Amino acid sequence: MKKLPIILGVTGLLFVGSASALPQTKYTSSCKPLSPTEGKYEEAQNKGSITSQSAFKKITAANEAYADGKHNESITILRDLIANSGDKVAVGRAYQLLGANYQATENYKAARDAFKKAIDSGYLSQQYVVAMRRIIAQTYSIEENYPEAINWMKKYFADAIKPPANSYAAYASLLFNSENHRESICPAYIALELGSSSKKPLYGMLFGAHIKLNDNAGAEVIGEEMVELFPAEKSVYNNLFAVYSRRGKQADMLALAELARMNGIWRSETNYKQLSALFANNKTPRLAAERLREGIESGVVESNEDNWKRVADNYFFARDLENAIVAYDKASSFTSSGKYDYKLGMMYQERDNYPKAIERYRSAVRKGGLKPDETGYAYMNLGVSQFRLGQEAAAIKTMQQAAKYPKVAKNANAYIKYIGQLKKMKDDIAAMKLEEEASDSDNDS
Repeated sequence: MKKLPIILGVTGLLFVGSASALPQTKYTSSCKPLSPTEGKYEEAQNKGSITSQSAFKKITAANEAYADGKHNESITILRDLIANSGDKVAVGRAYQLLGANYQATENYKAARDAFKKAIDSGYLSQQYVVAMRRIIAQTYSIEENYPEAINWMKKYFADAIKPPANSYAAYASLLFNSENHRESICPAYIALELGSSSKKPLYGMLFGAHIKLNDNAGAEVIGEEMVELFPAEKSVYNNLFAVYSRRGKQADMLALAELARMNGIWRSETNYKQLSALFANNKTPRLAAERLREGIESGVVESNEDNWKRVADNYFFARDLENAIVAYDKASSFTSSGKYDYKLGMMYQERDNYPKAIERYRSAVRKGGLKPDETGYAYMNLGVSQFRLGQEAAAIKTMQQAAKYPKVAKNANAYIKYIGQLKKMKDDIAAMKLEEEASDSDNDS
């Protein structure tokens, strides 16, 4: 089997096994066929033949009516034969055909009674007896009488030779539906080994049985195989995802979720949020941001403040400030608070983009909605940005506003003092230059 792709440093999911082998679990490792896989049924003539010419004609007429879909006509002929013929072989075969007519008309109780009498006659070959046992089981199953259906399937397998895959599949279904989960595993497994075309239901039963038996390791093996076999089915991803979650396999959960997204399966709002959270938990914040952003921009995930904030925060943790700024701007458009402007101001300031930082800090203060400490820091950082652009007078006024907030008062006042000292130093240097220029002028004259 193939390996799930490695997603930018995330551990890929390795499915153990091969395309030609069925998944092995502690419950499937000992599974064997319930009937011989070689041999032949006894020859029909060993049970005798019809000796009555009259009975033979009636059997022939009943067969023709059955083949033409004239079931009531066939039933009438067969009842007359059974009531009036002393040919026991003919009567046994008449009961068999009578059961087939009743089955065709969905009179299942009458069909069972007829088949049982055909079996009890002792004049039918083993092959016919085995076939009728399965049909009887089927009629009980249709009526959801699973205990009787199971009982007759056991009788069927007791004498069957090389039973087909669909017999095992039917038996597995009966056992599973009657909550005999442990017993359902091997018939389902053998049905798959024999090449049953009902692969998805059988794998589903295997998976469900292992879950019911609390064998999460076994369910995981089967679930991985199901993803390989049915890559377009969302349920198989969800089932395997749940097993990984039970087993605490975060990296495998992430790899599976990403594969589901790549295959176009996981595209709901919940799926995008789950995938984003998995990337975040696996310390891959950039991909966490990109997956949620993809969901928003595709219209699947709601475009709102909270979702854009998650995108922005993950970009921020990934140190992708350019995309973080875009996302925080989106989040900001959903609220009148200045909290995002305050954060954006810090980000612009960190990138030495002081004009943008000033713009954002002013917007944050104007909009409000900040915590008291944040307002103080907004004023102070605004002042610092103004100072870096050479706007000393404006910086001092802003720092004076910041000094009104206890948390930053000490630093704001220190900055005011520093700016004042720097201004005095500049003024002193300028004055010295003027004196030097005046002295040079006097000397020249």
